[in-house]
Amino acid sequence: MFRAKELATAATVATLYVALVLALGPLSFLQVQVRVANGLIGLVPVVGMPAVYGLALGVFLGNISSPLGPIDYISFVPSFIGLLAVFKLRNKSVMLGLGIYSLLLTIWVTYMLYVVFNYPPVITLAYVGIGMVVSTVLLGYLVYVGVKRAIGS
Repeated sequence: MFRAKELATAATVATLYVALVLALGPLSFLQVQVRVANGLIGLVPVVGMPAVYGLALGVFLGNISSPLGPIDYISFVPSFIGLLAVFKLRNKSVMLGLGIYSLLLTIWVTYMLYVVFNYPPVITLAYVGIGMVVSTVLLGYLVYVGVKRAIGS
């Protein structure tokens, strides 16, 4: 069961994620995207499972406004799997976990864009992959390092 602190943490992370997706909407969707909200994935190694649950919920809620429509509502599933990888690898390699998340989501987003808009898969994979590395690996790692330093661990 969740304790009140864990539930509040998950809710706060979800709210931050959704706010960033909605505020930066044009950057958060389609072929050329840098979903700045994915930088919050850097919280997972520090905050733990409440961040995993909060981010998965944030992905679901943020994608309600997706131009891809209902197919994007299930994006929380590959996101959750990727977030679990980040969590499981937190003591071995945060960068590897962020990379696995990026790879999973790059493949998923490329697939969705192909199905919905018939975007060419190879070039879409490259565009989405670059944006995912910037938003998840680079920003996520900076968030991770910053939060870790701020709390002194």
